[in-house]
Amino acid sequence: MEKKKPSYIFFGLLVLVLALFGWALSAQMQVSKMENTVLTVHRQFKYQDKEHDLTLSIPMLEYLHYKERPRPLWVNYYYGHSYHYFAEYVSMASDSNDDATIDAVAGYLDGVAASEGFDDREKAEFALVFVQSFTYIGDNVTSAQDEYPRYPVETLFEREGDCEDTSILLAAILDEMGYDVAMILFEEFDHIGLGINMPPEYTMYGNSWIYEGRRYWYLDTAGKQSIGWSPEPYNQTSAYIYPVGE
Repeated sequence: MEKKKPSYIFFGLLVLVLALFGWALSAQMQVSKMENTVLTVHRQFKYQDKEHDLTLSIPMLEYLHYKERPRPLWVNYYYGHSYHYFAEYVSMASDSNDDATIDAVAGYLDGVAASEGFDDREKAEFALVFVQSFTYIGDNVTSAQDEYPRYPVETLFEREGDCEDTSILLAAILDEMGYDVAMILFEEFDHIGLGINMPPEYTMYGNSWIYEGRRYWYLDTAGKQSIGWSPEPYNQTSAYIYPVGE
């Protein structure tokens, strides 16, 4: 009986090796499947009493890429000038790795605007209403951090976010559509918003901030208001202005 032990050991090792090989093969197949997975996002919203439906395809790897990207560090806010910390948010809106996805959104909005005969202000409002259709939710609900800014692809896929998330998203879209937009930092209130510089032929009303001779009108990305409306107390305070795409 003792002479049979080596054969048992050999058989056990063979089973173990085959099991590990099978697990590795299965894992590789899962990775390959994930690499080819495309996430489909549907978004319905209404503008000028008409329903619109955007269908967007987001590669899984693109979404996961952004989920793993670093976020602006609060330590840079407390130990450096807030404007430099603010610049990190602007870079999230102008990141080039999501150009294909942002191009698809901007292309859809531009196409509808052209077919409906929208002017430049209506087209900007159309993009604003699209982003306003996303659900508002605070960072402390969706993450373990009090501040967790999202890249545009994350907000598009998750279809929710707070003021900074929707501001970053809309900044990326409007910049791609050819608009002059700027992120707005209300340092006193730790709030980040978005502004748009409209051509002088448009009569505008509401709240705006001037930067190097350009007037940026507030965009209420997390609410339901039109261009120029700003909630209190931001409408009565100074702010840092950082143009996107410069």
